[in-house]
Amino acid sequence: GLISPEKSMVGIMPTMIFKKGSTGVISRSGTLTYEVVYNLTANGMGQSTAVGVGGDPVVGLYYQELLNMFENDPETDSIVLIGEIGGDAEEQAAEYIKKHVTKPVVAFIAGQQAPPGKQMGHAGAIISSGSGTAAEKIAAFEAVGVQVANEPSLIPELLKRRL
Repeated sequence: GLISPEKSMVGIMPTMIFKKGSTGVISRSGTLTYEVVYNLTANGMGQSTAVGVGGDPVVGLYYQELLNMFENDPETDSIVLIGEIGGDAEEQAAEYIKKHVTKPVVAFIAGQQAPPGKQMGHAGAIISSGSGTAAEKIAAFEAVGVQVANEPSLIPELLKRRL
């Protein structure tokens, strides 16, 4: 789904936790989107738009497309990226951020304790052949200056430090 608080929504989202503001949210996990948005709102940080891309290997929009949109959106001054184990979408996003994004980005990677080969939730969330691990994704983000929260509730604190 997608929501721009007080403007429009596509999909099913608990609108009462969203607040109009200037943080763009991109997420592979619906439930984590709600947890992160709830914490952002509770800390006085509203959202310009929140987009759930889903966690399957094929998605409607890729991180890079949404990062580009948020980078060029005058109503967005910071970005939260919620990723998860499996695939290389987050590593590709990190490369894109390095080359094209000037706004502060904070991330969280779900599945940090997942054992290799274990499917977590859906087809996209599986670590295979030693790739797609949380550690690899976190390292990719940190290498390009993106702070990664150890738990979702820490995202507002990290974001405040970057603004």
